[in-house]
Amino acid sequence: MKRSPIEKWFTEKMFNDLFPKANLGLGPHNCLPYSYNSFIIAARYFPEFGGEGGDKHERRDVAAFFAHVLQETGENDISLFNTTLSDEEKVECFYRGGFYNWFEGGPNSSFLLPAFPGFQVVDGKRCTEEGRYCKRGAELDFWSPCADGTETHAGRTYYRGCYFGRGALQLSWNYNYGLFQQFLLSRGVKVDLINNPNLVITKMDPPLAMLASLWFYMTPQPPKPSMHSIVVGDWRQSERNRRAGFTGPIFGPTSLVINNECGGEDPDEPAFKWFCKYFDVPAGSERSLSCKGILDGFDAVQHMYSWQPDWGNMWRSRVCDCEPAPYGGPLPYYDPKLYPSKFAKENDRNRLRCVHSIFHNPEMFRLDEGTSRSRALGEDPQCRRLLFRKLAVSEAQAEDQSHQDRLQELTNVIYGFAATSSPINAPWINNYE
Repeated sequence: MKRSPIEKWFTEKMFNDLFPKANLGLGPHNCLPYSYNSFIIAARYFPEFGGEGGDKHERRDVAAFFAHVLQETGENDISLFNTTLSDEEKVECFYRGGFYNWFEGGPNSSFLLPAFPGFQVVDGKRCTEEGRYCKRGAELDFWSPCADGTETHAGRTYYRGCYFGRGALQLSWNYNYGLFQQFLLSRGVKVDLINNPNLVITKMDPPLAMLASLWFYMTPQPPKPSMHSIVVGDWRQSERNRRAGFTGPIFGPTSLVINNECGGEDPDEPAFKWFCKYFDVPAGSERSLSCKGILDGFDAVQHMYSWQPDWGNMWRSRVCDCEPAPYGGPLPYYDPKLYPSKFAKENDRNRLRCVHSIFHNPEMFRLDEGTSRSRALGEDPQCRRLLFRKLAVSEAQAEDQSHQDRLQELTNVIYGFAATSSPINAPWINNYE
């Protein structure tokens, strides 16, 4: 994989100096989730991270990521401030505690078995009901269905489909595991995180604990911009927020992205400011370090969030289409005016996945003969033409078996994995008129 721009300035010596307590205090190690190598490999999937906007923004970008890592999975040992260490030593030790925990609530997580509380990476294979983090719904059950399966230990039931926080930024909930799985598939990494969510911690090739965290930091989830975009100033604000000074490359609103709240940082020694000092770059104004004074949420900038069936034409015979909708869903729509072009390029793929879902499971959208004049994908020539055109394969070509194989391969790439983590079954491919 091509080297990332961050490798030109961020070294292994710096990583080890900043995070000597990584991996439950064992330190950075290539056989454990957190190390310099795993960080750099993850960064190669996102060359913009720490690599655009000039030296100042590159370093502030990494400082912001590390600040949130410290907040989410740092050792956060406040007992240091009750020791005889000097004030400077206390601060230095505290902010070098990042990348400490693997699991939410770790290292002794209440979500896990008491006998296996999180001191080994395999401990996260099962959890209590509180750790399931399973959100249900017709669309979610289609795209990111929570895995079944239970175990009984000491008379208590534990679950295998557990989507509590894992990794440096605590990837949580089944729908985020599903979205991350789709990202991996689009990069040629086939892994079943829905049925095996603990792979986020145990899989090292590529290192998913670090990669999941960078994916969450770098990826917008409409109406939220990515944390990266906020830090480098590539985001759209409401007019009221702009007048209030929340505009351009700042840190404060990133807290709204990750936690939906504006608790703010420690006013005396915020982590972002500390990491900026380490990298010798300005952190920005004091006001910009928190989002406490922000007036509008991200949804104040009106736009479409997700791909949904084109309900306006559902009564016609040509129902094979999806349109952007002003509410959230499992298939994001990235408005080209608001989001980076690399994400806007995903719109065609997500639209086709939406089209597939209509005909693969019409009941999900309560479609029947009374609401739609066409239900079977194999019966809708428009659908076939649309998909063939997008896949650059003509119907005539597809009649040849070799082209059918190619069509199946490309279709699998577009649609990803089904609930069973097998390529989605598309029998209509062989049903040509």
